[in-house]
Amino acid sequence: MDETSTISLHDPSAAFTGARAFWQSGKTRPLGERLAALGRLESAISAETDGILGALAADLGKPGLEAWLAEVHFVLAEIRLFRRQLRRWSRPRRVGNPFFILPARSEIRREPHGVVLIAAPWNYPFQLSLSPLIAAIAGGNAVVLKPSEFAPKTAAILSKILSGVFEPGHVTVVCGGPETGAALLEQPFDFFFYTGGERVGRLYAAAAARQLAPVVLELGGKCPCLLTDEIDLDLAVPRIVSAKWFNAGQTCVAPDFVLVPESKREAFVAKTRSILEQVYGSGVPRDLAAIVNEFHYDRILGVCQGEVVTIGKDDPISRIIAPRILPKACWDDPAMREEIFGPVLPVVGYRDLDETLARLAALPAPLAIYAFSRDCAALERIAGAVRSGSVCFNDAVKQALNLALPFGGVGASGTGRYRGRAGFDSFTWTRAVTRRYWLKDFFLTLPPYGGTLAWMRRWMR
Repeated sequence: MDETSTISLHDPSAAFTGARAFWQSGKTRPLGERLAALGRLESAISAETDGILGALAADLGKPGLEAWLAEVHFVLAEIRLFRRQLRRWSRPRRVGNPFFILPARSEIRREPHGVVLIAAPWNYPFQLSLSPLIAAIAGGNAVVLKPSEFAPKTAAILSKILSGVFEPGHVTVVCGGPETGAALLEQPFDFFFYTGGERVGRLYAAAAARQLAPVVLELGGKCPCLLTDEIDLDLAVPRIVSAKWFNAGQTCVAPDFVLVPESKREAFVAKTRSILEQVYGSGVPRDLAAIVNEFHYDRILGVCQGEVVTIGKDDPISRIIAPRILPKACWDDPAMREEIFGPVLPVVGYRDLDETLARLAALPAPLAIYAFSRDCAALERIAGAVRSGSVCFNDAVKQALNLALPFGGVGASGTGRYRGRAGFDSFTWTRAVTRRYWLKDFFLTLPPYGGTLAWMRRWMR
């Protein structure tokens, strides 16, 4: 297929019109066609793996292992899950009938929404473009995809791959900045899917409201990591370091800050520093992703105030920020006022768990909370006290890697779910279908009713 036929660089209206025409053709709906498209997409990604890794390195300085695990392998695993399960998920589900409509057959069917808009962020530009797209295609929709303008090389290879897999109109890639995004929001899409920040998320919610269309918002927030007294730092700290500094902290579910008993704070900081020195060295950190642009580079450094422990050296040219620990962070510090989204870890000491849980509960609900303890009752107490999109006990981020679990936020961290079966359910809607049979209808109600009400009240309990 001609690459340019599937890519609309600056014309959101034409992109929507083409997607609507393709949707109305009915070609998106046959189950066999959906499975075939997913198979072609899997083959294309496998063939282009080296190019994908190169694009992610050029855009974001991602280490090859991180890029392959989080972007390529994760997407391929989700495609394979859909290819195995889609027939079962798509099957109508039989339900019972009340006696007064018998004989009849009733079932619940999954139906596609229609024309879907997907807007992807820059931190995982390949995965977070294709994961919702896979679910949308599996559900039988036509898709307009807007990749992030901050990852142009990745957007280009996405366009190349998708143009070779899908017919024009089935998937349309629209590249551009905020003006393009705003123009897309003027189109009457049937479903909106956005991953990014709260400010722009509100624009997508408003656009969906104008169309009376459903919307999924995957936003973010400050994901807390809470340790109790009953904790083994030798086991906990490596897991926190791995989750926090993967992709240089530019992960929406990364631990944003750590709450640790005051009696263990110095030991936690020392252990964290020791591990960071071992894995990243004393110079410019090896195998640490770059910060996406100068704005975020300066923003992250700007929140590093007060006492700061720096491991290694920054590289402003490559936009690499050396890992930093804020060992004596307080609740009102600049780093605690907004999502950091970078390789900086505030450590807040606490003395009273109840007071700490109350403070966390008063904050906007994050995508995830992480609780570390050997006391199972304490873990459940923490989860019950603080609202969040997900919870992970004694580790961090692992819940987001499980395709059998739904992914999404609550409140300020988003609305709606996707990944695996949850994605198929989000990109389809449930349609109730009842079929009556041509037999005598003993419960037909037609005037005059006479004594029918008394009879019904007696027998229909």
